[in-house]
Amino acid sequence: MIYNWTFSEPPAKKEEMSIDGLHIPAPIATILSKRNISDPETLQDFIHPDYEHLIDPFLMDQMDVAVKRIISALQNGDNILIYGDYDVDGVTSVSILYHSLHHLGGKVSFFIPDRAHEGYGVSASAIKKAARRNVKLIISVDCGITANAEVEIAKSHNIDFIVCDHHEPVGDIPRALAILDPKKKNCQYPFKELAGCGVAFKLLQGLCIKLDLPASTYLQYLDLVAIGTAADIVQITGENRILVYHGLLSINKSPRTGLKALLTISGLARQTITVSLIVFVLAPRINAVGRISKAKKAVHLLTANSDQQAKNIAQILNNENNRRKDIDEFTLKQAEKIIQDEIDLENERVLVLDKDDWHLGVIGIIASRILEKYNRPTILISTHNDIGKASARSGSTFNIFSALQECDDLLISYGGHSCAAGLTIKKENISLLRKKINQIAKDNQSNSTRLATLDIDSYINFSEYSASFLKWLKRLGPFGPGNMRPVFVTRNVSVYGPIRTLGANHLKFKSKQNGIVIDTVAFNMKKYRELLEQPDALFSFAYVIEESNWQGQTTIQLRMKDFEVINGTK
Repeated sequence: MIYNWTFSEPPAKKEEMSIDGLHIPAPIATILSKRNISDPETLQDFIHPDYEHLIDPFLMDQMDVAVKRIISALQNGDNILIYGDYDVDGVTSVSILYHSLHHLGGKVSFFIPDRAHEGYGVSASAIKKAARRNVKLIISVDCGITANAEVEIAKSHNIDFIVCDHHEPVGDIPRALAILDPKKKNCQYPFKELAGCGVAFKLLQGLCIKLDLPASTYLQYLDLVAIGTAADIVQITGENRILVYHGLLSINKSPRTGLKALLTISGLARQTITVSLIVFVLAPRINAVGRISKAKKAVHLLTANSDQQAKNIAQILNNENNRRKDIDEFTLKQAEKIIQDEIDLENERVLVLDKDDWHLGVIGIIASRILEKYNRPTILISTHNDIGKASARSGSTFNIFSALQECDDLLISYGGHSCAAGLTIKKENISLLRKKINQIAKDNQSNSTRLATLDIDSYINFSEYSASFLKWLKRLGPFGPGNMRPVFVTRNVSVYGPIRTLGANHLKFKSKQNGIVIDTVAFNMKKYRELLEQPDALFSFAYVIEESNWQGQTTIQLRMKDFEVINGTK
């Protein structure tokens, strides 16, 4: 077993139930109950997220100030600069405001810093360049909450500054004209988990309401909100569920020009787009240009009007993604060698790995891979000229951002979320960081198990996969953090027929129980192939159920997450 399986009973055990004439199969009723959905009103809100439940944007602190200044800029013809981040959340945030303000008649441009040469966040040099271009209003998106000095520079050049961010404030916040961030201490906005693109969308929504424009003026950007929200791995609950639900409907019904080209080049033109496909297929291509090239190409794609232009840019993104994969593999091998040669896995709870001149564009990806493989929070640090820049990743049981706050005295700067963060550090302090953050982890994590927990939603037999069950399972989406795809366990399963290897490390085979055979994929499980190939062996499989589309035919497949050998060699 890879995980420690846990099964928590729902508040009240559910058999098959019916709500307002809707017959719900017992396994689905159990899942709904575990997610505190057991009455007609809550169920309807969950399976049919409604635009009417979008929160009033003016509940966000200083929204009125920000909207008033943008209206003034539109009326006076002020030059507006949208300043964003180079990841998917930042790119979609920029695209939303750049495209919408342009269509509202604004004199608007955008800027995304170069990851390698300028780094994350607002820079003084970019503000001074904006001043020379006579910019009068800067709106930062998915960044800016720590840009205290840079906001002061903007003010010295008579540039107003609006911050749209969703990251945790660290210390004093900038003295900007307006700061829109639901995580601000004094912000009463009831939903705190918006991505950066969600905050940008709320600004646009507030602007359109104040200008008395039809809702379609801002709702047309929900496709971009869905992509940025899914890619940033924030909670897909509350308002985010509404945004992502309707954004996915838009993508699947009528994708905008740039997205259509990206779907085609990614091989998804005939697929139903889900959060999972965004995270694992679309987002890496959008991210690639920001990681190893220029993120502005992705903005040009998402705001393209020409089919040919979109096709050309999509091809560039796809090529850059292939190049990024090569860099990934090279960096991962180096990181694995450091773990093998230098790390005591028995005692180190947090893996802090450093090397000169690792590519800054991929260290976050590699940190995520190492986290997944070793089940330990991971910090990858690329050093150059005695300064290290790092990406940190963690699971749900260890708040990496809070841990970095406790290491504040060792860091030049840091920021992020509970599961993902970035930091800058002097090379001489790396060993001290490794020691201190490991002590923090030891003080806060249980010694009871080194296995990650896999929460099982329901035990089920293959014979229970009725059309009604599969229909209801689909209705539980969109899936993501806070509403993960349900994990099922089926006992007494055998592997039917040969096992094939996909790519370098994945398996595909057929699972059989009581005469029913279902396609199964097992990612990153090649090392378990001999166990699965044992003659006459029976297993308990833990898996999620997904749709597979091949040559226009949609079938279900199991994506295995773990397994237990019932009889045979373990």
